[in-house]
Amino acid sequence: MRANKRQREAWNQGEAVHFVDHADSYDRQLASITEALVERARLEPEHAVLDVGCGCGAMTLMAAGRARHATGVDFSEPLVTVATDRARSASLHNVDFVVADAQTLDLGAGAYDRVLSQFGVMFFDDPVGAFSNLRAALNESGLIVFATWQPLQENAWLAPIINAVGHFAEVPELGGLSAGPGMFALEETADIAAVLRAAGFSDISIDSASPALLLGGGGTFDETASFVLDAGIVRGLMDHLSAADHAAASSMVRDELARHYEPNVGVRMDAAVWLVTARA
Repeated sequence: MRANKRQREAWNQGEAVHFVDHADSYDRQLASITEALVERARLEPEHAVLDVGCGCGAMTLMAAGRARHATGVDFSEPLVTVATDRARSASLHNVDFVVADAQTLDLGAGAYDRVLSQFGVMFFDDPVGAFSNLRAALNESGLIVFATWQPLQENAWLAPIINAVGHFAEVPELGGLSAGPGMFALEETADIAAVLRAAGFSDISIDSASPALLLGGGGTFDETASFVLDAGIVRGLMDHLSAADHAAASSMVRDELARHYEPNVGVRMDAAVWLVTARA
């Protein structure tokens, strides 16, 4: 089977739609995490940067503003198209985007000073092989810096969905390496450290962060509720419900979001993230 076949197919079809349609909203929602990763990377003007799972390119473009060159790689053609258009609109000439799989792509030995990823490294079907490939792309003083989600139950922003679905159906087990590629594949610090060590990384640092996410990047309550209910993970949990149960669960989600709504701001809820740094 081709590496990451299922994830590649998903992110070139349904999974990409919401991200393309709401690219700016996702950028605002994740802005504090993006900034934390770039700061943690300690970028210098002479650095070459690789952004893995770059999506619509927000972090790649930010890195390009601080480094000699930034390359974004993602196997989702729709997302990379948005990223490329953004770079062109910003007249940035030290950034490029590639539609490819970072698990298997020949990245060039020692070609990069920094490898960054914002929620992009949980989707490999061979994590050790993928991280080994990323390590080979770093030079001797290179660092990898990435963010991954802590367990679902630690992420309060997802609690309304989990609680609502739980009233009508069993919530599936989504986390850990044993569950395969996905949003919570690297939720455990022991798994993160084991994978990185097996790939040859050292000086591993895993720090907890609890940013408050402005869901959907802010806006009216109806805009935020629609954004949340149409997100991939929510559809994945709710689409199998009957029509009546789906309507009831959606109403419960809206009620919980409403309790966190701040007029003229939006819905702000806590997240739980691991910020990881390791040396090649």
